[in-house]
Amino acid sequence: MGDKGRSAEREKTKRKGSGKPPKVYVCRGCCCGTRKKHPHSDGKGLERLARAGAAKASARFKKTKCLGPCGQGNIVVVRAAGTFRWFRKMDDIEETRCLLNHLAEHGDVEDVGLLHRRMRRWDGRKPTW
Repeated sequence: MGDKGRSAEREKTKRKGSGKPPKVYVCRGCCCGTRKKHPHSDGKGLERLARAGAAKASARFKKTKCLGPCGQGNIVVVRAAGTFRWFRKMDDIEETRCLLNHLAEHGDVEDVGLLHRRMRRWDGRKPTW
């Protein structure tokens, strides 16, 4: 294979996101993770669980400022296998644990069973629900 062939193959791999470790983003902006907006959820506990789950999945963890769809918080975004998946209303510890266990076992979050109803693909803009 010539240099052009290798270069094209590298570009294709970059676009797919191959070789990049997964990343878990947890929104902690104006609304997500606060008792005022989500009195029924444990924001700190969810954050600790997400951090531990990301480590188990060999993923990077990042706490972010406001991601935008405040009415859908708590927002968790997972970048895996070159794509971003947004998960809304991740208030429940068991659902968050399920998402992160799936990431650890499969390396992606493409087919997450019942959590699929909470997922949106990222097309370059913030998702609307």
